[in-house]
Amino acid sequence: MLTKIFLVDALVQGPFTGAPTTVVFLETPMDKFKMLSLANEMGTSQTVYVLLHSQAAYLLRFFSRTQELPLGVHASHAAAHLIFELGLLPPDEKIEFLTQDGALVAKKAPLDQTEIGFSAISMNKMDPTNLYAYAEVLSINPKAITWGGLTPNRAAILFIDTTVQLRRLVPDREKLQKTGAAVLCVTSLDVSGGDYALRSFTPSLILPEHQVSGNIHRCLAPRWGRTLGKKHLVAHQYSNRGGLVSLDVSDPNTVAMTAKSHTILRSDLVAELQDSLSSLPR
Repeated sequence: MLTKIFLVDALVQGPFTGAPTTVVFLETPMDKFKMLSLANEMGTSQTVYVLLHSQAAYLLRFFSRTQELPLGVHASHAAAHLIFELGLLPPDEKIEFLTQDGALVAKKAPLDQTEIGFSAISMNKMDPTNLYAYAEVLSINPKAITWGGLTPNRAAILFIDTTVQLRRLVPDREKLQKTGAAVLCVTSLDVSGGDYALRSFTPSLILPEHQVSGNIHRCLAPRWGRTLGKKHLVAHQYSNRGGLVSLDVSDPNTVAMTAKSHTILRSDLVAELQDSLSSLPR
């Protein structure tokens, strides 16, 4: 039995931008160890497994190269994009995704985009001691930081003055690791036609900077919406690939994200994923 596998660039702002994402369509459930092994083999930031659950409802499981994730925002967009592109559902029908983080609803948006609503995430204001520590990680003057916040899932978020500073940032990963933050997101007003811009760093040697961050908008968009007095926002990711997402924060509990994805590769998985090496000649 062949397993269909795709490479999709999600949350793109042009050709070969956005987050390269592996999407695997399954006819039957796959063992978690095999899922993780395949995700590591593919090497993209996220791999999403899509299994038909019932009519118009799909079960999604998300993996990084090292662990299972409760939710993958850009991977959800990649899956929705493919379901519509492959004609698995008509374009006027909504998709229900079942994830470990709860149910999601996806729909097709104008300009061949997809829209998915995600629950908003709150932030607590960062105390001055932490703020100075993160300023040291980035080698910037603490006075350049207009506000700092921390999320329940250990994301540190700094709001700084200008996109010029944002583009120049080179964080010290060793110092970042000592802070205990899983992610350090730095954001500023956008001067390239959007509302806000961002970069997202990790202490990981494998992925020191996110090509595109989807999940972080669940807390960034509501905060920027209040700051700018807007319900509809456009955000740019200033990574080496770049990403673009439109956001609606009309509902204070939900962040509706609209973005475009491009299918890059379509193939069949032909390798037999073995749990042991017992079949090898001795």
